[in-house]
Amino acid sequence: MKVMFVTSEATPYIKSGGLADVLGSLPKALVEQGIECSVVLPKYRDMKDLESLEFVCNYDIFISWRKEYCGVFKSEQNGVTYYFIDNEKYFDRPGLYSYDDDYERFAFFNFAVLELISHLNIKPDILHLHDWQAAMVAVLYKERYCYYEYYSSIRIVFTIHNIAYQGKADPKLINDLYGLSDHLYYNGNLRHDNCFNMMKSAILYSDMITTVSPTYAEEILTDEFGEGLQGILRLKQDRLIGILNGIDYDVYNPISDPNIPYHFNKDNVFEEKIKNKLALQSELGLPEKENIPLIGIVTRLTWQKGIDLLLNKMYELCLHDLQIVILGAGDGRYEEAFKPYAYEYPDKISLNLKYDFGLSCRIYAGCDLFLMPSLFEPCGLSQMMSLRYGTIPIVRETGGLKDSVIPYNEYEMYGTGFSFSHYNAEEMMATIDYALATYHRHEHWKAIVEQAMEAKLDWENSAEEYINMYHWVVSE
Repeated sequence: MKVMFVTSEATPYIKSGGLADVLGSLPKALVEQGIECSVVLPKYRDMKDLESLEFVCNYDIFISWRKEYCGVFKSEQNGVTYYFIDNEKYFDRPGLYSYDDDYERFAFFNFAVLELISHLNIKPDILHLHDWQAAMVAVLYKERYCYYEYYSSIRIVFTIHNIAYQGKADPKLINDLYGLSDHLYYNGNLRHDNCFNMMKSAILYSDMITTVSPTYAEEILTDEFGEGLQGILRLKQDRLIGILNGIDYDVYNPISDPNIPYHFNKDNVFEEKIKNKLALQSELGLPEKENIPLIGIVTRLTWQKGIDLLLNKMYELCLHDLQIVILGAGDGRYEEAFKPYAYEYPDKISLNLKYDFGLSCRIYAGCDLFLMPSLFEPCGLSQMMSLRYGTIPIVRETGGLKDSVIPYNEYEMYGTGFSFSHYNAEEMMATIDYALATYHRHEHWKAIVEQAMEAKLDWENSAEEYINMYHWVVSE
């Protein structure tokens, strides 16, 4: 079985969010179970280890009437071959996204991936596409490439990481970028909500659609979470499954993580987490107190992440005997809204408006609780990372948060975290209060921390589910 992943980002080379973590760890887990994996992504200016890449070949790409150079580089990590699509016009610029010509950049990328297969003679059994940036590979394959003998019998899997980002474009780009007939817009294949919709197109043209947690697969069939595509997904419901993401236990490992000052496992978690906690408080300028609850928040500051709930209760939280560490950046109005609290309560609030991987690891290792009150969360990885480090998550029951955190039952002393159901500030605050009360009940806290560290949220089980799905798709 050969699987080629097509993505706009992947660790350890380039990352803007959880998509990169998945594409850095899922192929590795599949290789460990005997699947031959490759990953194709653009060669960005800001990538790590550019000097280590090996040049493979180059060829020309025709994007409708445009003729563009395409170079191919490669590298290997953990048995996975990574291919990098090079074009300075499109990718030699800062960052990954949010350019006016993003649709043209990724149209080039989609063509380049399909041409790569024949130029390098590496035909996969499965083309596994991720999010709108890779979505049109499915359309181009089914409308053009599958008719060539070399390309026949490739199967297409499309994964939705976040249905809110669909790749909605002007219909004229169907012909202008892809050279496809306008008939595909007027017959509805590429049209949704009076625009050219790339995600909808991939849903129709793929052999299987997956998403990143079982609960999210159910949620996106509803009017509340489907972002307008729920009707199309219901038509393809028999080919939609949710497989929970995992995290790479080699990267997120409190026994060996180079980003934390004191290493620990389940046997010495309480002694060593206290040391990490005091070190984190010292690093961030908070009073060094062992017994005060320390709550961590590592997130993008956007509406999706439940920031409105947090701000609604921020003053009330500041009246509690606790400390809060916030790490992240995003919407300017949210960044500004937190600043008065950090100024007014410097002994309680540490506000860090940036992205810092090392600090995030120290937050997972040093905090007692981790707050993640998302409006919706297709999977979420931060709650899994916090569990791995014995930091207890407080989450809203949505998407992968519901699938990965077991609500604590104090009567049975069983569970791995705390959760609330409705997107409601009062319900969130009541859950936080319950978590804080549990923190001060030593036997209960000991039980929940030990169970959190025993939670198995790596890729082993999920990789098996992917393999079973791949075999079903190939054999049908």
